[in-house]
Amino acid sequence: MKKIFVNKNGQIRSGWKIAILIAGTFVITLLLSFLAFFIIGLIGGYLKYTAQKLYLLLMVGEERFYLFSTISFLSTLIMIALMLKFIDRKKFKDIGFTSLKDGYKNLIVGFLIGAFSIAIIVLILYVAGTVKIEKNSSINAYYLLWGMYAFILVGLEEELMSRGYFISALNQMGKPWLSVLISSIIFSLMHILNPNIVFLGLLNIFLIGVLFSYMYLKTRNLWMPIGYHISWNYFQGYIFGFNVSGNATRGLYNAFPKDKLLSGGDFGLEGGIIATLVILITFLILYYYFERYRKVQEVELV
Repeated sequence: MKKIFVNKNGQIRSGWKIAILIAGTFVITLLLSFLAFFIIGLIGGYLKYTAQKLYLLLMVGEERFYLFSTISFLSTLIMIALMLKFIDRKKFKDIGFTSLKDGYKNLIVGFLIGAFSIAIIVLILYVAGTVKIEKNSSINAYYLLWGMYAFILVGLEEELMSRGYFISALNQMGKPWLSVLISSIIFSLMHILNPNIVFLGLLNIFLIGVLFSYMYLKTRNLWMPIGYHISWNYFQGYIFGFNVSGNATRGLYNAFPKDKLLSGGDFGLEGGIIATLVILITFLILYYYFERYRKVQEVELV
């Protein structure tokens, strides 16, 4: 019976660790949400707002996204910290969350690749006439900064969980390729309840998960996938105005897709076949990037 929960090395099996992390994060999210609503009620009374009015202010549109991005990130951070301390006996740096001082170059490279990837997808769609792009005059710098804040938290949260903790836990099996495969499948399935979901969207999210895993394993830290994750979401939604994984956003531009297969339709660019091609090409670009970087490092060491 013990073998169901513990492997031959006396470690809790990977599947149970992942299940505990997901369940614990869900519970902490509920607790923090109740706490947030309680505080909203107190502030509402203190500022002479009714709690209902303040609740609606924070729970409609972008404000809800900012609030729950914060709660979700904190919940994930707390639960991973607990798992690392009491179950894995590790530190955050052991799962690739190293200091920004050591990883800022990878962060910048990842951010630029993500932004460039989205820009290329949009350019191809625009030239092909499958999307209409219009300037949105109602967007201001304040709105764009809040959007960046939220997507920074989303990028940190999902990479800490999906690449950092999941792959670290799954590596107990001693098969890195299987760790990448399983963690990427879980990453894709985490989006299965998103609005306007399409099969190609889940497939592309799986491929992005594999791409992020490749970055993570090559750089030995989370900063490159974090940078890519942030800019991919941010430029898709807050710059070009596409839905992000099915979630509606407003951007500097308004995008009106005409061909669902190519553009992803209401799910966003991740649901289109152009994104599939760009993701696959990015694998090749990164392969040559890492090969060149490795050779440079070898020359420097000599």
